[in-house]
Amino acid sequence: MLPSDVDLSINLMWPEAVDAAQNALVALKTEGRPGLIQEERLRRNLLSSQPMCFNLFGYLGAHRHSLLPWARTIQPEAASIEDVRLEWAPATGTLGGSAFDAFVAYRTVGGDHGFIGVEVKYAEDLAAAQRKPASDKYKSPTLTGLWKTGAVERLDKPKLRQFWYNQLLTQVVLSSGDYDEGFSAVVACAADHSAREVTATVAAELAEPAGLRFCSIEDVVASVQGHDDWQARFTDRYLTYAQRA
Repeated sequence: MLPSDVDLSINLMWPEAVDAAQNALVALKTEGRPGLIQEERLRRNLLSSQPMCFNLFGYLGAHRHSLLPWARTIQPEAASIEDVRLEWAPATGTLGGSAFDAFVAYRTVGGDHGFIGVEVKYAEDLAAAQRKPASDKYKSPTLTGLWKTGAVERLDKPKLRQFWYNQLLTQVVLSSGDYDEGFSAVVACAADHSAREVTATVAAELAEPAGLRFCSIEDVVASVQGHDDWQARFTDRYLTYAQRA
């Protein structure tokens, strides 16, 4: 943890990341959208995924076209990045107070509107995120044809609930009619075998498993072109583990 009197610019390493955090905080307070930003966590916690997400997608959101090569690893037909939002969910129709850590909207070669709803993990314990059994608001939409028969019983476990709920949020946004297609992506360190395995387990319960992907942070960073200083500093800060031993 950083000292209690630091400002955002210490843990959020670029002005673009600071601006993204401030804009997200204003939106949460004024627009009444679901989502949660813990300001102290943003300022002080060096291992939290939330400031890391702002340093990654907050920075790249200010240079949104730099995300196109990464988006194409999920949807090869993506032709342009239309918008990048942090800690975002639709104002109505959600199943709870959850939001995407990042939301990347794109347009395809054919003109369709699509999105990637991103859940970011860094050092968190997945089993500690959702300890309570799922309520009916999560179970009911999982009984549709979008999920395999019996999925609720197999998914209602502490380690699986968060990614399950995130996929339900993706389905809610897609059902709004504002987008022609949508995907979920879990973005975590390449060596995060737990996040990789949980992603695969939840995806296997979908009628269309390709709707949920695991993407390593390393691959997102490597896909970006023309931001060498950002890549080097981000890699040193978050992905150079040997120096932290």
